[in-house]
Amino acid sequence: MEPGPLSELMKVMLTISNSLLYPVLILLVVLVAVSFMFVGELLSDYSKRSGNLEDKFNGGHLSGFYSKLEEVLNEHSDEDTLVREVERLLVEKEVEMMKKLEIPRMLVRVGPILGLMGTLIPLGPALLGLSAGNIEQLANNLVVAFTTTVVGLLIGAVSMVVATVRHRWYTEDMNDMEYVAEKLLKQALEKFDQNAPQKWKLGGKENG
Repeated sequence: MEPGPLSELMKVMLTISNSLLYPVLILLVVLVAVSFMFVGELLSDYSKRSGNLEDKFNGGHLSGFYSKLEEVLNEHSDEDTLVREVERLLVEKEVEMMKKLEIPRMLVRVGPILGLMGTLIPLGPALLGLSAGNIEQLANNLVVAFTTTVVGLLIGAVSMVVATVRHRWYTEDMNDMEYVAEKLLKQALEKFDQNAPQKWKLGGKENG
């Protein structure tokens, strides 16, 4: 390319592009570790989950929600306030679950994007090496290019599996929490004339 404004502009863009290579590689390594950490957490949570509704709320992974629900039912004596507080508790749990899905869902897109960047950035120096007859430079840059593609796709694939499984779990949990909240709220409204704290029934057991 002949010297001129366009040539200088291309040099600046090439410098910017090349300066991004190491940050991209570092991010890919970090995100691989993060994605496999998510897999470990997924397996750990799977071992704690139960298919039985009562077990989920009595000592299971939804026992924290159940305890808060009991507190709400015992603390409020006004019907409208009680309904609003139960709805607020359900919304809080839904937001909490959605927050846990944010990072895996982001990595589904960010992983392949970084992989593509790691593929394209070395191609400039690789082509320059090819034009100069430097086969070693060409080979080294192509190795980096193809490796980052694989790593980026791996991050995206692992994160997609984690996000998909967790979304199914959280949908099931929300359905269970809404069912139990509606059931206990109905019990509370039926016994509104009593001032003492109630023993809430979940299935055949009493809790409280």
